[in-house]
Amino acid sequence: MSQAKSTLLDRIWLTLVVGVQVFVAPILAFTATYILKMDWDNWTFSIQVNLLPWIISAAVMYGIISLILGLAVGGYMPTRVAEAGGWFPVLGFTRRLRDADLVDRARLTLTQSPYGKVTRIVHQEVRVNGRPLLEVHGGLQLLAAPLQLVLIMLPLLVLRFVPSEWLQDRRLLELALLVYLVGLVIGLRIFPKIASKVVGVAAVARRILVDRTKLGWLFPVLLLWIIERTIVSIAFQGLGLDYRWQDIQVEREFLEAVLPVELDIPESSFLDLLVALSLLPMAIFTTMAVLGGGEQDPPGWLVGQEGQWEKIGDDNGDAAALPAPGDTTEGTGTDVHEELVEDEVIEEDESFLFSDLAEQLDSLPED
Repeated sequence: MSQAKSTLLDRIWLTLVVGVQVFVAPILAFTATYILKMDWDNWTFSIQVNLLPWIISAAVMYGIISLILGLAVGGYMPTRVAEAGGWFPVLGFTRRLRDADLVDRARLTLTQSPYGKVTRIVHQEVRVNGRPLLEVHGGLQLLAAPLQLVLIMLPLLVLRFVPSEWLQDRRLLELALLVYLVGLVIGLRIFPKIASKVVGVAAVARRILVDRTKLGWLFPVLLLWIIERTIVSIAFQGLGLDYRWQDIQVEREFLEAVLPVELDIPESSFLDLLVALSLLPMAIFTTMAVLGGGEQDPPGWLVGQEGQWEKIGDDNGDAAALPAPGDTTEGTGTDVHEELVEDEVIEEDESFLFSDLAEQLDSLPED
């Protein structure tokens, strides 16, 4: 089986993983968080069936938002789109399809984006170093975990330590989301730099974890969700934050406008929004970048063509230089400067011969 076909099944599997990350993982996480209500005083529990409409609708909505954020902030752009001039020509916003100027700009944007950089890293690990595509994907997911934890803590720390007189009522949600968005942009910018140095070690570590613990590919996402949800709950209590804000009314009005049923929304739904936005965009971004890096034949302008360059020079690494005036290079013949000098001497000798012949003819006696 060729290298081009060896990643086909892996890419099909990762495509299914993206769908699971967007739609299935949030539903399972929300269900595990809210479906059971424990009464620790009486040691009883009840199933909150009334929350199922909110669990499904909110999970799908947060998953779609995370998908859009992960692709937009990460600079997602398939190579086919870049070759067509970018998203604007492809979506029909301009008629300059495959315009040379737009193609150059789109290529430059892609190569400098986090998506393009991670794509090159994946190509290097899979095609050059020979690592399995799923192993590289697991390593990148493992490297993203610390950044995901930082993303969940940034809004909480800002809300806790920013002076209260600087905050406006009913604007805490906007402030938290703004801080989160800035953190996501910075995190995706520095993620390729970290991945380029330790992705191999992370891939091996993820393979060992999967082999030893026999964990599936979805379980780490759910485990990280539970960890982050616990951290957020403890942080809100420890930092003295009050999450019973009236900002959840925005979510209620939006969901009731979309769905034909009346929803029961828990007061802590804002915490689930923060957890979803900190966890899912990074997970979706890394999966899409691995899909792009595992393509059959990525263009040379994206992955680089340095390995195909031919070395010019001797074995000692000395590069061949142009001959200086008066010097010759083996195999190139007579130096051009010498040819010019010889031509001038020959022309001068011929002129002397003709002048001597003319003088001799003049000296002959006239009959």
